[in-house]
Amino acid sequence: MDIHAYNFETLAHKEWNYPRIDEDSRWTQLLIKDPNGGAISKDEIDRIADHPNAKSVSIGGLRQDTFEYFIRTYGSQFRYINFFDEKNIEDWSLLEALPELEALYWFHNQKITKIWDMSRNYALKALEISDFCRLHDLTGVEKAPALEWFGFGDAVLRTSELESLRPLADTKIRRLSFNGKTIRDMDISFIPQMKALEVFDFPTNLFTMEEVAWLVGKCPDLEGYALRPYIETTVYNEETFKADKTGVLLVGKRKPMLSIEGNEKRIANHVAKFNKIVEQTRKEG
Repeated sequence: MDIHAYNFETLAHKEWNYPRIDEDSRWTQLLIKDPNGGAISKDEIDRIADHPNAKSVSIGGLRQDTFEYFIRTYGSQFRYINFFDEKNIEDWSLLEALPELEALYWFHNQKITKIWDMSRNYALKALEISDFCRLHDLTGVEKAPALEWFGFGDAVLRTSELESLRPLADTKIRRLSFNGKTIRDMDISFIPQMKALEVFDFPTNLFTMEEVAWLVGKCPDLEGYALRPYIETTVYNEETFKADKTGVLLVGKRKPMLSIEGNEKRIANHVAKFNKIVEQTRKEG
């Protein structure tokens, strides 16, 4: 799913100058993994010792014991860590021992159920948690002193569920992204009180059209992929057998993707209803 904000890798690369794996930059990017996708050993982790100037690392195939070994032995060296396919780690609380860590991406986990204590992660600016099937409560994220970018959801299948985004209400987050399956309380009433928030991205069919229009009315300067009546797209063309026909994806729960041709009135009515809610909300203040 396309989202308005940078994906995490691009954000880290552009805003904090952390290099991509295949690019040379001011810091070395290490890639530590088993070529066959299996677990890695402490000896393989110790390859890091040959790169004392590296400040960013992508590391996969850790178990609980090797995760703890990596953090205790080398964690303080890095400003940007990309954990991928660390599905069996149960406890990530050692992350609190990294006060100079600035950006963290973690892909795929099947056992973690709660946020670690982030109160001592003084430098942590960006965090993305992706494809966590048992983490449903964001309580604790609000303790991160410097967090500006937070993303939660899925990179593969949309299955992640959150109880609520409300734990983020009093944070200074500037970019917020959710691309999971659902938010159980569906509460966005607190979003206007997030005064630092600049971008809020979510799937076009997550909230109702009325809820999205209300949010646009309350937060006129807030940007987001789905903060509009529809998204321009292309739809399947029965004449060419390709998706090359001009269409729109209407924003709102259970709203369809439509070809513009033949649906002009339906689209116009949707836009008019959306804009009316926006205007009424702004008048109400």
